[in-house]
Amino acid sequence: MQKVEFVKNLEQLTIGLKSQEIVKLFEAGFKPMPNNPIYNFQLINPILFLSKSFYDQMSQYSELKNMLDVLGSATIYSEGNLANLTSILKPVPAVQVAGNEVAIKFFAFHKALLNTWVLSKNILLNELLNEPFDEALEKGVLVFQIIIEGEGLETEQYIKIFSALNDLTEVLGKIFAESEQKSELILLDSGSDTNLGLKAGIETAKSLFLVFKEVWDFIVNRKFYNVQQVNKALLDSLTVRAQIKEKVDSGVITEEEGQTYAHIVKTRTDELIVMKVLPKELAGMTNVFSNKKLISEYQDFKRIGTGNN
Repeated sequence: MQKVEFVKNLEQLTIGLKSQEIVKLFEAGFKPMPNNPIYNFQLINPILFLSKSFYDQMSQYSELKNMLDVLGSATIYSEGNLANLTSILKPVPAVQVAGNEVAIKFFAFHKALLNTWVLSKNILLNELLNEPFDEALEKGVLVFQIIIEGEGLETEQYIKIFSALNDLTEVLGKIFAESEQKSELILLDSGSDTNLGLKAGIETAKSLFLVFKEVWDFIVNRKFYNVQQVNKALLDSLTVRAQIKEKVDSGVITEEEGQTYAHIVKTRTDELIVMKVLPKELAGMTNVFSNKKLISEYQDFKRIGTGNN
């Protein structure tokens, strides 16, 4: 499993199982309260049922189920264990709950899960990669997913991917006057699929994502009906095309440079998608099977149309 996926799965489990809320309530009850030794541990019960509901749902997903099994969740969330737990969690002195094996194991499970998630974020991921997509993009960070089929990619394939991405970011950097801010690779995480994190100028990163989004929308909506018209139709539909034209009209770049930039944007994006490289945000919008099928269809279409373009 990839580092990013591992951390994201831990995050999903921690949030869904309500680990933070459960730990917070237990710890509040365990704090010394000399004036009032009774704590209402019953407050945990409603959250417990929500946690159990999520656990049952996640048990259907093999990757998450494997993680849950490793954590020993089957015993923690067994019907008998939860029945005992609900009878224990009531307004009582903290020592009564702290001395109960079932309650302490339940608390320890969620405490360990929460700590593992926090620790894995700090150790395994770049700080920028921990941020939500929109916030990361505002800092020029874009994570791509390379869909892997078979045992993995050969070095030559990685070189082609890096080269195409470099060409794209270089051209977009020129268009948005961010060419001095060189793009850098901040993550290359291999696994069942590969995550590739790129940091570039903010406008460059935003435009890079938008180009992929517009091309991917074009593919998803099956707009490639006519082999002879596809290149022009797709190129004309890209937002960056208008931005290139604006640079040409204002004399910042020549007509020839504008045509070259537009060609590079279109062809390199095409190449990357055919090599099964997509921004992770887009890849997550459809399932892996659908992505592979769409890319395969587009690849076949491009192959058929090669002689006509």
